Amino acid sequence: MKNKSFANTRKMIMWAVCIFLPLMIMAIPVTESFTTEIRCFFAVTLFVIFLWAFELMPYVIPAMLLPVLYVVTGIAAPAAAFAPWGHYIPWMLLAGMILTYIFDDAGLLRRISYWAILKTGGSFNGLLYGLMISGVVIALILPDIASRTVLFVAIAFGICKALELPPLSRRASAVMLAGVMSALTPSYIYYTSAAQTLIAWEAASGSGYTISWLRYLLYNGLPTLIWCFLTILIIQVLFGRAKKEHYKSYFEEEYRKMGKLSIKEKKLAVISLGLCLFVVLESYHGIEVGWGFVAAVFLCYLPGINLGTEHSYKDANYALIIFVASCMAIGAVSNQLGAGVFIAQNLQPYLSGGLVHMVAASWLLAVILNFVMTPLAAVSCLSGPLAGIVNTMDVSIIPVMYAWNQGLEQIILPYEYALILLAFGYGYISLKHFIGFFSIRMVANILFILILYLPFWMIVGN
Repeated sequence: MKNKSFANTRKMIMWAVCIFLPLMIMAIPVTESFTTEIRCFFAVTLFVIFLWAFELMPYVIPAMLLPVLYVVTGIAAPAAAFAPWGHYIPWMLLAGMILTYIFDDAGLLRRISYWAILKTGGSFNGLLYGLMISGVVIALILPDIASRTVLFVAIAFGICKALELPPLSRRASAVMLAGVMSALTPSYIYYTSAAQTLIAWEAASGSGYTISWLRYLLYNGLPTLIWCFLTILIIQVLFGRAKKEHYKSYFEEEYRKMGKLSIKEKKLAVISLGLCLFVVLESYHGIEVGWGFVAAVFLCYLPGINLGTEHSYKDANYALIIFVASCMAIGAVSNQLGAGVFIAQNLQPYLSGGLVHMVAASWLLAVILNFVMTPLAAVSCLSGPLAGIVNTMDVSIIPVMYAWNQGLEQIILPYEYALILLAFGYGYISLKHFIGFFSIRMVANILFILILYLPFWMIVGN
């Protein structure tokens, strides 16, 4: 009874914060730069962001509400509030979800994972690196980070059960952490592998910045690949000090059970290869890469191919697509109102400086915001202002945006990131192991950016 009373009181306090902080913003006097529309924009946006942060209702409900509030309050016209639905990002993510189910049904993802684990030796450490190798491969083909996480965490959980690793043990924590990191960390190798990257660059385009798929890969691919394996090395050092078990026979048996490459897998491999070529050749055909993923899904449902099933599209997380589009609406309306310019003017004194200062400050700002905002909301709100600040300085946007996105990936507790909370929810990761790993990973991340990524950028960047 006491716990229920405490929960009710806590919820009431959260609702009070959601309501009164926006009201306090509405009480701020307007100025020449802080217009009535911008003030209302901040109040409405903050209200919805707090609803998301406090999880007071299913996240899709505030996501549906936000663009409607922009319209009915007169902040923006429907063309601006619903502009994200005319962009390829929501449709690419939806296509990515459907493709993920098709991959899962065909067994190709599991086959790639087992193959990578066997190629790395089949030992416990080989298992960790094998999961990451398969994550790097799959991130190129499946653009939806949430669907990849669901699959990789399920694979990691299945491995823990099959190998009889005790829940909360060092080994179980290591496998589950490697699983979720294999889904998340490779996301920044490729331009199309994370909604955060796409939304960040879409917001930056308001300041005149664009980037091609290949150019992004050139500047960010190799450093992020190194960071992927540094992440596994941290897990190995923290949790791999026990005796060297060899699980090769288990994975050989599982791989053998899958048999030869099926007709479905061969068809899917051909479509995936075609999709990769479409993405790589973007600068030649001039079609935005996201539409290629929609075309790939269409091909999967054609007669004679028949890779897609009813559940492939029915089980897709449509709520997440609405959430992404709603987050993008924040950036679209902000650009229309000039709210991004207002934010940039106020942030500029803290972020201005040389390249190293700008990169470090952007990373730190992202880490701080991650405690109170979802990564997608933060990206949508502040990527445009960051680009605006960079526009006034003699530094490149690419390393700043990279550090900004990396900072938003840094957490300490499970609640901060829903996808990582999913892995923690299986009950196989010790909280002590979780906090230890992510705390060390956070420190290692900023050191990696400043010591390895920036020198690399200075060599190849322009």
